[in-house]
Amino acid sequence: MIDIRSDVMTLPTEGMLHAMTAAPLGDEQEREDPTVLALEDDLTELLGQEAAVFVPSATMANQIAMLCQVERGQEIVGERHSHMFRYEAGGPAFLAGAIVTGLTGTNGVFTGDQVREIAQIRDSEHRPRTALALVENTHNVSGGRTWPLAALDDLYDTCDELGLAVHIDGARLFNAAVALDVPPRRITGRAQTVAICFSKGLGCPAGAALVGRSDVLAPARRIRQMLGGSLRQAGVLAGAARYALRHNIARLADDHSNARTLATLLAEGGLPVDPAEVDTNFVFLELASLGIAREEAQARLRSHGVLWSNAHHPTVLRAVTHLGHSRADLHTAAARTIQALTSD
Repeated sequence: MIDIRSDVMTLPTEGMLHAMTAAPLGDEQEREDPTVLALEDDLTELLGQEAAVFVPSATMANQIAMLCQVERGQEIVGERHSHMFRYEAGGPAFLAGAIVTGLTGTNGVFTGDQVREIAQIRDSEHRPRTALALVENTHNVSGGRTWPLAALDDLYDTCDELGLAVHIDGARLFNAAVALDVPPRRITGRAQTVAICFSKGLGCPAGAALVGRSDVLAPARRIRQMLGGSLRQAGVLAGAARYALRHNIARLADDHSNARTLATLLAEGGLPVDPAEVDTNFVFLELASLGIAREEAQARLRSHGVLWSNAHHPTVLRAVTHLGHSRADLHTAAARTIQALTSD
């Protein structure tokens, strides 16, 4: 079985496992774990920021970033299909009492003008004050698409003008940096906060971080404690993350190349896939023109030895390439997919 459902399916490599077992350990909650401290220093330098907090998951990082910057009844604006809005169990409402306003974007990207049009930047008796703009980069629901740098700069300029904070949900930030061929800090350096995930394309078993301005993150560890995310000998996971930062960022280009190969092979095999829409490591397959229901397509694919996942769109399947796939795996996956969906 070839599993191309998601890059969360990555497993630690032998080198990463060695780094985990060799990591010096201490009590992270007491700020005594040397591997966590070193990782946080690595991240502030890499992302052009001032402080970092290691956390179990990027969802927790997103929620802590919100709780550091948004008061009850204030507004967060972002693309309407953002992960934080749709797939974090209503956290903004439940935890912060925040209003979320979803903007209609193009490939996950919205504009400064859209924010300027709706933002309430002064206290009002009637309208919630806008506190935060959310950027998801890469954007999951749109198919792992990146924010063009010009669009990101425009948003930063607008938020600076309006006095709004910017949070980057960078669960796949390093994919964006590699695809755009820029240092990660070029994307994140002007944000107030950035969430990073280590358990997707970087190949770690768990772990994430919230990185940002020192003053903004001042309450972050207390909030992490309230959310149940304080850690002890977290250097085991931080060791994996430090290994990933050294070894697994540049190689994301291989995942992107493999995704384009998969998309090209599927298109050449007559399936409705557009290779031009592959920015990073996602491939979307549109089933509507094939006249096959998604449940039936999934059953056919499984019977042919390949696993795809359901995308947000009801007629779309998603494949995500990662370090566990060889080029040969993707050729085999393409052949099996074509056979499963085109044979009677």
